[in-house]
Amino acid sequence: MNLTRLSLLMLCCLILVACFSQSQQNYNSDTSQHEWEVSELEKQNIKASLIKDMHRKLLTDNYPGISSVLLVRNNKLVFETYFNNFDKDKLHSTRSASKVITSLLIGIAIDKGYIKSVNESVFAYFPEYNGKIEHWDPRKNDISIAHVLSMTSGVKGNEDAMYPTDDWIKFYLDQPLVADPGSSFSYATSGVVTLGNIISRASGMSIPEFADKFLFEPMGIDDVRWPITNSLNNQGLAMTGGGLNMRPRDMAKIGQLILNQGQWKGGQLVSESWINESTQKHATSNFKGEDFGYLWRMRNRNINGQTIHSIEAWGNGGQFIMIFPKLELVAVFTGEYYGQFPEMEQAFGLLEEYILPAVN
Repeated sequence: MNLTRLSLLMLCCLILVACFSQSQQNYNSDTSQHEWEVSELEKQNIKASLIKDMHRKLLTDNYPGISSVLLVRNNKLVFETYFNNFDKDKLHSTRSASKVITSLLIGIAIDKGYIKSVNESVFAYFPEYNGKIEHWDPRKNDISIAHVLSMTSGVKGNEDAMYPTDDWIKFYLDQPLVADPGSSFSYATSGVVTLGNIISRASGMSIPEFADKFLFEPMGIDDVRWPITNSLNNQGLAMTGGGLNMRPRDMAKIGQLILNQGQWKGGQLVSESWINESTQKHATSNFKGEDFGYLWRMRNRNINGQTIHSIEAWGNGGQFIMIFPKLELVAVFTGEYYGQFPEMEQAFGLLEEYILPAVN
């Protein structure tokens, strides 16, 4: 090999190495842009003494079921603590708190034109069940996507009875009506499972594919685990009624997305109109009498003479995403108090005694 050819070969190698190095730098930069910027409590006008008192209480008092607490203010992570062998990289079941992900995905499906509107009939998406519904009621034709989102479809919930059945969609469509659609609140997880199937049918994508493409990947949420149904006729469908496994830091991103009116890092992932529509009152919950939007819960708390409005996602065991627009604050809790009352609600006490009073 002559000197000229050797020189050219070495030059090509150097160019390839440089290109690979540059591509790695671009990839790392692209990934890191979605990581939380960390700040100190005081720099975001939060009284550190109160948060430290809360932390001491969590460490010394009887809170064995709380596994994480995170606070984000002004789009910066200001507090993060984990307990009971849990850490920031572990996925945690969000239980019914992940219903709000389904709400966001419905909004995106409408934004993208896959679904026309929330006024569409649910039954219209499942013509194969015509004539096969045992508890048929002509009022079921009037059940809209909006009714399912606001838990006002009138369908009896009966979630525990759904799991052993062979067809979760038919289970929902076959449940008896306890009220006229739109007339009263009736919590039905099976309806939210059905919404996921509507998204898949309308878009031609599975829920994991749809969520990754339009929501999770643009937010840098790269590690989630969907529960997958194993019912005979719905085998392989993602369980959109609850149980999505996420990192608490990524749960906080969902909260920040709401604060940002559907924007993330300059990109409009969900329309502002959907954020506003889905987080306004459409019903009154029969649990604590809280306002209920499109799978979001809204509450008002009186803290030091001020009314603080919140938008919240709740999950069994103590899974919470709490958003306080007036305070530019997101609070996330995860817990292991499954089926335990009032223990699973300990987050509310910590929020009202320490977190909200600490925010100026």
